[in-house]
Amino acid sequence: MDYSDRVNSKKGAGAVADKHESNVHTKRRIKELLTTQVLDLDRDPYVFRNHLGMLECRLCLTTHTNEASYISHLGGKKHGLNLERRRILDEKYNRTPEQHAGVLMTNVEKKYWRKIGQPKFHVTKVRLPELLRVGMLVQVQLPRISVDEPFFRFMSNLELSLKNQDSSKKFLLLKKSDTEEDEDLDPSKWQYLVISAEPYENMAISFPASLQLDQPVGEEMSENYWWHWDADSKEFFIQVLFKSN
Repeated sequence: MDYSDRVNSKKGAGAVADKHESNVHTKRRIKELLTTQVLDLDRDPYVFRNHLGMLECRLCLTTHTNEASYISHLGGKKHGLNLERRRILDEKYNRTPEQHAGVLMTNVEKKYWRKIGQPKFHVTKVRLPELLRVGMLVQVQLPRISVDEPFFRFMSNLELSLKNQDSSKKFLLLKKSDTEEDEDLDPSKWQYLVISAEPYENMAISFPASLQLDQPVGEEMSENYWWHWDADSKEFFIQVLFKSN
């Protein structure tokens, strides 16, 4: 006889199991798992039986009528994802201080040095009539510098610390002229060129925030924006031009 087109075509395999037989087999399999302690619901931290006799999963907040439903839930995608999320959270909050050492900014040692006051400097206003540009040339003398070369940065008032903002406001009031109004001394209307060179104190040169720097993209220099460190004479030069209005 030809059995090739029949279900369970292998001779002697028997008929297809119906739904009732499948349920009986599933219950028998669950009972075997529970009796052999392969699956111990009493030791599962995420399952408990409520007052209605149904099983609930604390991790996924799901309710199951019997053990078979809960076991199917354990093998599902939702429970697996929640277990992975729980593991990541546990690792995050159970880290030791040594494990956090690589990411905490508070563990970075702050550098201190004995300051010897501010260096001598001179600011010269420059003007290029052919380009209708104005700018400034800053010359700083650093005979006792202890680093290879000084550092500088242009900063707005909002980038300064609260202490430096107060110092800037006091300085502007001290240098106020009779022709200047109080509105002109608003710290938010000023920007600063900050120069740092150990062991000197940081120095800042203020100029109006309305003047826009003609600064190239990146750290490159140009004819309108350049600096030079003379290691022999220990002098630092920086010149910037402002964009024309």
